[in-house]
Amino acid sequence: MEDLPGTVLLFDDDGKPFPEMKRKVRKQTKSDLTFEQALKALQTTHTLSTRMICELLKTYRPWVTKYILPKLDKIYLNSGRVGGSRKSFTPNWVYMAAQALNNEEITESAWYKTSDFEALLKKSLTSCTRQTIKVSATIFMNEYDREAFLSRYKIIQEDLQENQRKRYKEKSMELSKEKADLEAQLSSLFDKYIGKDVMQKLQSKVSIDEYGISKRTLTPPEKYKMDWDYHKLMAVHDLKGYGGIDEIIYRDLFDNGAVKLVFSFVAENGDLGEKIFYIYDDEDKKYRLNDGAPEWAVPYSFFLKHKKV
Repeated sequence: MEDLPGTVLLFDDDGKPFPEMKRKVRKQTKSDLTFEQALKALQTTHTLSTRMICELLKTYRPWVTKYILPKLDKIYLNSGRVGGSRKSFTPNWVYMAAQALNNEEITESAWYKTSDFEALLKKSLTSCTRQTIKVSATIFMNEYDREAFLSRYKIIQEDLQENQRKRYKEKSMELSKEKADLEAQLSSLFDKYIGKDVMQKLQSKVSIDEYGISKRTLTPPEKYKMDWDYHKLMAVHDLKGYGGIDEIIYRDLFDNGAVKLVFSFVAENGDLGEKIFYIYDDEDKKYRLNDGAPEWAVPYSFFLKHKKV
């Protein structure tokens, strides 16, 4: 049998029919909502699209489709198209909703229940820990001592800055000795107002040359509780962008007192999907007094034991 251009053969040369080709049928979600009800849901209960969930979880669509979407209630906006056709056979609710709500983000048909997503996140949280917290040094002083400390600290800092300017222009033993003397005065100042024993404990866990930069290997994670906002979750791969270095991101999170959240999601087939995020606790800001004192990233356990607030 001649295979002419533009023809579809239904039988082979022996007159036997070809087996019917199986077509993949996309499962559609049925919805008996009216358009007005759908609009209300988009503004109240079902406010998340697949793309939005991907952005919130800093991941790609197949992962979200496997671990998240099956557990969420959804509504479906008819796009007016059948299969892969570009022609509209029924009203396009996606377009109509975007116009009615003046919302350019409405570009997808499936919209998921926000409260289900939030409940899933809370249920899937397996660990919340932190190693450090960034605070003002004066947090470790008695409140009535802070003014005297800050007055003397400011003078020493100004003298150190002046010494640095002179050493930039001139190298001399006298200026180097002056620098060492000023640094010794600064160390004695912390010993006086915070306590020598407390400073020794702190310096055993931070860099000697730069107070407040905690050594990660000596800082165990502590269990932590906080009210976290999933809109503020940070992922290392997202923060580093293109060409970034993981270590630099981890160091920055550590030195700024980030909280680590670990989530474990279970797919319908039993597979486990883990996500690790970081977030800053806004409550930390009340321990940064903006009083001119240095800010230190200290082990969280040290903070709990020695803070004076």
